[in-house]
Amino acid sequence: MTGAVTMTPPAATDLGSMRERGTTTVADRVIVAVAARAAAEVPGTSGPARRVLRLPGDTRRPDQAPQVEATIAGDTVALRLRLSVIYPNPVRAVTEQVRRHVADRVGVLTGKRVGSVDVTVVSLPL
Repeated sequence: MTGAVTMTPPAATDLGSMRERGTTTVADRVIVAVAARAAAEVPGTSGPARRVLRLPGDTRRPDQAPQVEATIAGDTVALRLRLSVIYPNPVRAVTEQVRRHVADRVGVLTGKRVGSVDVTVVSLPL
């Protein structure tokens, strides 16, 4: 005995337009956290080096993430980062990689458009 089974998809519900469904709001601190984590993912970076008794601190500690400030206007974000580039990594190459990676990750994860990423290198720890 053979029988054909036909399946019909369930009726699609009308979800309406996106405006009718609601909005998603991303908090400013989330954008800052995403940018800081993305900058820390780039090889050759660390947070601004702490100094104790005028000696550089341990730059590989997780509590020394890059510092980030964000200016948000609608769906556009401008970011300012302060970080260290670990010597002997090339500063220009590392900062370009940071700019690209941070802009990409913030855009993908938050849905915001990153207008600019300014990077300030505050130290070159060994």
